[in-house]
Amino acid sequence: MATTTPATTELAPRGGPFSLSCVVPVHNEQEIVAEFLRALRATAEQLTSRFEIIVVNDGSTDATGAVVRALAPELALTLIEFSRNFGKEAALTAGLDLARGDCVLLIDADFQHPLETAIEMVNAWRAGYDMVYGVRTDRAGESWLKRTGSRVFYRLMARSQSIHIPPDAGDFRVMDRRVVEALKRLPERHRFMKGLYAWVGFRSVGIPFEVRARAGGTTSFSMRRLQSLALTGITAFSNLPLRIGGVIGAVIAVFAFLWGGWIVIERIFLGQPIQGFATLAASVLFFAGIQLISIGVLGEYLGRVYDEVKARPTYLVARLDDYSPLREGETGSPLQRLTHQ
Repeated sequence: MATTTPATTELAPRGGPFSLSCVVPVHNEQEIVAEFLRALRATAEQLTSRFEIIVVNDGSTDATGAVVRALAPELALTLIEFSRNFGKEAALTAGLDLARGDCVLLIDADFQHPLETAIEMVNAWRAGYDMVYGVRTDRAGESWLKRTGSRVFYRLMARSQSIHIPPDAGDFRVMDRRVVEALKRLPERHRFMKGLYAWVGFRSVGIPFEVRARAGGTTSFSMRRLQSLALTGITAFSNLPLRIGGVIGAVIAVFAFLWGGWIVIERIFLGQPIQGFATLAASVLFFAGIQLISIGVLGEYLGRVYDEVKARPTYLVARLDDYSPLREGETGSPLQRLTHQ
């Protein structure tokens, strides 16, 4: 069953012809990218006669870029090639920066996102929703550690009072043009896209889908990169770690005050000797550990601020091949549309 945001107004169906932009981030997908792009084009042709396919090559070290370049004239593709690997969040940002369609589809090139679900998403957008996101129905193929980490992450994010990130919702989604324009106005360099989608709001609906097995290749999302992305999401959209540090500090301070008072009472009224070095050393080490953890949390937030202040571009484009049919009548260089470069 689909999940929706609270309704405030009646849905206004979008009738008539429309244009569609398909954004496909790729990284070392040489085995399957050609087959996928042909299948995606066939799917887009079922939806509208005016569409473009934007492939963002995120610093692949194999022949992915060469394969896409060879197909670009035949399939009318647009290829953005980064100067190095900047990560999937940057690749999605570049695709959104260049997209020209009335609505934008974000989809991976490994066939894990069903194309028939993409059709369902576009139809939901035409029914009046501004953002339609895929919700995976299960995580049976993932490790216990990854499933547990995902649950912990979404529970932590649920504590944030500013936004609600739907659990099990990823980058597989369709967005209206005004949602895309809102995302393009967000300037941060550490981009946690799932949080940005939720932050901009608009009328949204979730459509469940079953994640399929990869048609080829291996995922580039290691556990370390997933942990880094989760940390980015937490520090970018929640101050919960800072609050937890404050609460722990307050609890320890109260406990230390009560303990100190009890030691004084024991010494003055009960004649008990004050405990020796072992207790003192354990207390000092415990408090020092808490202080270091708190400093580490503060340092993580300050590090994010430091990176944002430097204002380096989110990505750098080494090459752009633009065969998009939607480019007709456009003035200026397509590179000017890449606002985060």
